[in-house]
Amino acid sequence: MNQPTLPLNLPVVAPKFGVAEWAEASVNIGTGCSHNCRYCYACGNALWRNQIPSRADWTTERLKSHLPKAKKYSGRVMFPTTHDISPFYLEAAVATLRGLLEQGNQVLIVSKPHLVCIQRLCQEFDKFKSQILFRFSIGSLNESLAAFWEPGAPRIPERVECLKFAHAAGFATSVSMEPMLAGTDDAIDTFVALEPYVTDKIWLGKMNKVSQRVDQRDPEVRRRCIQIGKLQCDSEVCRLVETLQGHPKLEWKESITEVIAKGLEASLR
Repeated sequence: MNQPTLPLNLPVVAPKFGVAEWAEASVNIGTGCSHNCRYCYACGNALWRNQIPSRADWTTERLKSHLPKAKKYSGRVMFPTTHDISPFYLEAAVATLRGLLEQGNQVLIVSKPHLVCIQRLCQEFDKFKSQILFRFSIGSLNESLAAFWEPGAPRIPERVECLKFAHAAGFATSVSMEPMLAGTDDAIDTFVALEPYVTDKIWLGKMNKVSQRVDQRDPEVRRRCIQIGKLQCDSEVCRLVETLQGHPKLEWKESITEVIAKGLEASLR
């Protein structure tokens, strides 16, 4: 009996989750993020750990009392993971990244980017290009959707401009479309528009754990959460996979490989 062929990009080993999908280590320099994304996992974790008194307090950005000590890690380092590189964090981010890069680390810089910050990073670290991969979070090109889900983050045109700027400056570039902010058709349009400015990969993933992470006391927020669940149901994810699978710049996040795996399991029954 022939062994079934796995769908493209489906891991054949135990899947990795969260930061581990992208890097072996993570570095952060503060608590809080002015981007105020409604689905933010870091805000929920900070509440659970009593690092902040309320969700509203998350938008106040605070530096740690001491910046992380620079050292050589055994694999790629992701910076940051629990906040962003906002103008408030920029100077400390530059100092932290310089230490990581001078130690010889490969660094994945992840951000919903501010142009002033990306211009500064590209200027400061031009000689470290071979050690840097930028990954910009752009879950949709629909500005109204982004304004709702990510109310404090840079607007979509600025993020796209950051991607184009880093690409033109000769840095390795990638995009995170996790979470996607709409459904299949929107995700395909966004992927196609951004792909020319990406040298590495575009990662697609669902909006995870909406019921746990999003404050749904407001009826409009609750309605939007129900809507995103329908737009990213298994049948729609399968349609997305069928359309984009095999593209050389495509990677699926764990939330989508889970759906692919369920479909494979069902087909083998």
